[in-house]
Amino acid sequence: WMEEGLATYIEPVARVQAGELPAKQIWSDMLDGMRKGEPEPGDQGLDRTHTWGRTYWGGALFCLVADVHIRVATNNRKGLQDALRAIIVAGGTIDHEWPLTRALQIGDQATGTNILTGMYRTWSISPIKIDLEELWGQLGVRRNGKEVEFSPSAPYAKIREAITTAKS
Repeated sequence: WMEEGLATYIEPVARVQAGELPAKQIWSDMLDGMRKGEPEPGDQGLDRTHTWGRTYWGGALFCLVADVHIRVATNNRKGLQDALRAIIVAGGTIDHEWPLTRALQIGDQATGTNILTGMYRTWSISPIKIDLEELWGQLGVRRNGKEVEFSPSAPYAKIREAITTAKS
């Protein structure tokens, strides 16, 4: 779920940062997709619930929530990509088999937080429900018909913008 979730979340974010996709497109996709990753009755956490929606979108939801929490904790100076870069520098690549907890600890060290390991402790074994409407409201993302609109005055508007802006 972590590998698929990272691909589902980070790949479109990177494409926006590279100028290949408009930000509104990936936020629209997230508005539609993230609900597919929510736990259903009988869910036992991401490590033990292997439905398609939980594997891909549940992992992506974990990544989005982690990214937002890291950015809140660091005053938007760091995000999930900073954690991922540190994991790669430390040797955490596809050709090395590591326990997920090791990678998450390195990511937390890079961001100066305990967000990734703390979330993993709960999300891996428990059906964590996210109030998506509240999250979208905080990020200032909403649907108006088929279009996505951004609210620049939302509490986490700067975080939403930072997620889709490439670091220089």
